[in-house]
Amino acid sequence: MAESRLPTPHNNLFRFSLSQIPTVRSLIETQFPSRVVEELMLDTLALEKDSFIDPQLRESYSDLLFSVMLRNPRFQNERALVYILFEHKSHSDRLTAFQMLKYIVRIWEQGLRNNLPLCPILPFVVYHGDDPWNAPKRIEDLIPAPEAFGEFSVRFGFPLLDLSQTDDDRLIGEPFLQCVLRLLKYGRSPKLLMELKNIFQLLTPLGISLDLKDRLEAIVVYIMTVNNSIPIEDLQTTIHQIFAVEIEPGSIADKFRQEGLQKGREEGREEGEQRGALIGTIQTCQSLLGEATFERESLSAKTVEDLALLADQLQAKLRRRYKSD
Repeated sequence: MAESRLPTPHNNLFRFSLSQIPTVRSLIETQFPSRVVEELMLDTLALEKDSFIDPQLRESYSDLLFSVMLRNPRFQNERALVYILFEHKSHSDRLTAFQMLKYIVRIWEQGLRNNLPLCPILPFVVYHGDDPWNAPKRIEDLIPAPEAFGEFSVRFGFPLLDLSQTDDDRLIGEPFLQCVLRLLKYGRSPKLLMELKNIFQLLTPLGISLDLKDRLEAIVVYIMTVNNSIPIEDLQTTIHQIFAVEIEPGSIADKFRQEGLQKGREEGREEGEQRGALIGTIQTCQSLLGEATFERESLSAKTVEDLALLADQLQAKLRRRYKSD
């Protein structure tokens, strides 16, 4: 049976964290050159909905696109786009510069279809592989050519944040941004247990709030799905010591199952809400369990009764995993 995967836990954490405008604003302010930041009216920063990644690469990449108005009066009615690509394979990809250029062209093409003028696009890549990034960051380095061709050559490059090579004290910015970058850096490492308390303490400036609890839940789900060496009891104890709040893993699993149901309803209207909701639940549970997920086409061929049985089995397995029975 053909298999595919839902967005990985790394992908989920990345998208959750950078869908928070204060967090992505902090990433821009701390990682882009000051001369670039000065040109942007960051109060106008807004998340765009589209993704431009090739479907076959979505297991290894996530992307987010933001619009922002330009500060210079000459460009008062113009906007720029900030395109952030998250690369979460265990090795750097030699063709990333080509892929980024291709995605940027797609963004321009979509804008032209919507009668929007071409505008600047600022690319940025976040990488958290195990090994240092060693792939070209400029398109010119991918295409060996005589120097005489320079005038006719495409020139394009992207800035890169390589978490494997960045000291913790350089991962600065808004508290949740610091927390997420360190989680991505240490998430799969045996060092995570030693770093855990320091990572959680980065969130103390947020105080006890609903926002804090949402962030803690996202962090706990991420850790449980990427690092099997940390018992949930240790996570709960560490959180309670710092924040005096309780995080119930069962409630987190329920929350993600409900998100799977909602996703299924949205994607499955053409084939019926019940079938779509069950497919969403199955794929979400498999993703949380770290299992390969069935392709939507193969699930669509099953009867509603078979889908319901499979969904019940996976949810029971998930409850046992999170000790929420």
